[in-house]
Order: sequence, then C-alpha cells, then structure tokens
Amino acid sequence: MKFDVTVIIATALQRTDWLINRSLKSVYLQTGINKEICKIIIVDDNRKEKELSIIQNKVSELREAFEVSGFSTEVIRNERTRFMSGTGAWNTGILKAYKDNPDGYVAILDDDDEFLPNHLSDCLSQLNHKTGAVFQRLFWQNNDGSVMHLPFKLNDITPESFYIGNPGIQGSNMFFKTKILVEISGFDENLPNTTDRDLMIRFLWHLKETDSYDFKVLENIGVKHYNHQKEKVNNNFNLKHQGLNLFYKKYQSYFSIDAYEKSLVRAKRYFNYTPPKSK
Repeated sequence: MKFDVTVIIATALQRTDWLINRSLKSVYLQTGINKEICKIIIVDDNRKEKELSIIQNKVSELREAFEVSGFSTEVIRNERTRFMSGTGAWNTGILKAYKDNPDGYVAILDDDDEFLPNHLSDCLSQLNHKTGAVFQRLFWQNNDGSVMHLPFKLNDITPESFYIGNPGIQGSNMFFKTKILVEISGFDENLPNTTDRDLMIRFLWHLKETDSYDFKVLENIGVKHYNHQKEKVNNNFNLKHQGLNLFYKKYQSYFSIDAYEKSLVRAKRYFNYTPPKSK
C-alpha cells in the first residue's frame, strides 16, 4: 500500500519515554485525516542495541492502549551516519518513505516535540500538484513555563533569512514532498547541528532552479516544541561552534555583508560564538 504521508520520528539518547508518550502519542491523536493513508517510521539512533526492541514493545503497548487503527507504524534502525545530530536517521527514514511511495509526502517530528491535533490535516489540506512543502507555525514551550511564538510569514522564508538565522522552521514543522528531499540529498550528514537551516537553504535554491514547485505557510499553530535543557544538539556549545564553523564555510560566500554581520550577532547572542581568526 502507498501511504500519502509518512511521519518520520528519529529517536536517540534513550528518550524513549518522550518518544512514546509525547511524540508518537501526538500523531495517533491527529484529527480530520484518513488514518489509513498515514504511516509512521520511527528511526532508532540509540547507542544501545537493545533499545530497538524496547521501542517496538512500547509502540505495541501504546497502540493497544489507545486502540489505534490505521497509522501503520514501523520501527527501523538508522542505516546511515549514526549518533550525530539525527541527520543519518532522518535520511534513513526519508529514503524508506521514498521507496514506499515516490509521490508521497513526509512530515518530520522530533522525539521530544509533539504535533497539535490539527497539524497533519492542516498540511494535507494545502496540497496540490505544485506543492513542494508546507510549513506551519509552532510555539516553544520553555523550561520555565513561558511560551515563545515564532510568527513567520511566507515572505520570511528566503535563503537570506536562513543565512542570518532561522525564522521558525525546525524539524518538527517540516512537511515536504519526499521526492524533493531525495533530489537535494536530504540532510547534510557532515553537520553536527545547524542542519535545519542548511536543508532549507538548499530546498529554496532547488525550487528556484527547477521552478516546478511552490510552498505554503500556515499562520495558525500546529506544533509544540519543547525547549528543554537536557542533552540535545544546540545545548552543547562546543559542538555548536563546530557546526557554525562548517555552516559558514559552506555558505559564507553567498551572504551579503549585512546578512553575515547579522548572522554573527545572532550566533554570539545565542551561542557565544565568535568565528575563528583567519590563519
């Protein structure tokens, strides 16, 4: 059976409790969609091999407890770059989804985030033969209980916006035509972080080059991102600095002077980053 949309959840760092009780549960609670056309692929990127079977068992328990029908769910192991930013796991899932249905779509969800019940139906309602992606607003749930909104609009989604920073598209609110992700070679597995910005730049370049697809922005909220302080790629500043060094090496020649200066100000403010001195 060909699934119209595949939700890909990459999981690591033994966050299986969040995976099951937050992320996966939120997919099973989606409303307004035909659950038979939606598949879930969980990609295990944990260091402990036994975690795969633990996840499989807990998925079965959750399905039974919620009496889930539809939402075919498969748990597979990351077959590509492991233990670095999830990029290999995302790409493993993307390639599996493409093999299952080259004309389908993928929705990405982090194992520590959740979809609001309207997310998939809202994205699916926007699709036509030219839709290459749909991006819906999310909000951040901070550790102190405060909430931060990222109210991006269609005009904010440009390469220059992602040179400078990120207007609000990050993993869990990405909904792409699978074919396009394969055409741009998915996520860059050499980057330890800054991977969403990198993917979006290449996606926007690709759309401009091919002129075959467009994208939609939904200004209502469909995703909840948890800005927690536990281990994750952006909480390790040494690793973040490595990723920013690689990102600037890859893209700085495309920046305007103004964009580069703004980008460095942002990187200093959020990550205490200063570019290495030229030798």
